[in-house]
Amino acid sequence: MTLSGIPSSRYGAWCKWSAKYEWVRRSGAYDEYLDGLRRAEREKEFVAREKQFLEATSLLLEKGTQKLKSMEKDEVTQGNALEFIKAAFDMERTMYGKDGKKGDEDGSGQLEIFFDGSFEGL
Repeated sequence: MTLSGIPSSRYGAWCKWSAKYEWVRRSGAYDEYLDGLRRAEREKEFVAREKQFLEATSLLLEKGTQKLKSMEKDEVTQGNALEFIKAAFDMERTMYGKDGKKGDEDGSGQLEIFFDGSFEGL
């Protein structure tokens, strides 16, 4: 008898070695280890990106404040006075997951899935 062209004497030994040396458990543990390394790297990237957004938000607020201070009183309108500040606040809210979407009051919005009528009764 063969398994994909491999004689049973060979894969029988492999099964014994797999059990003896716990290949399944060890390969699972290695996969978890690699996942942990990837997760740690993504977290580092997230922290770096968050720092960039904070710097950009701070710069935008600073430039907006400078622009407002340098404008003549007759140049300042309600629209352009709030434009810089609103953009900075929007960036910061988006960065912290509070972008004003339904369910995002605490930053933990829930994904909604809608099915058409053909799924009824399943």
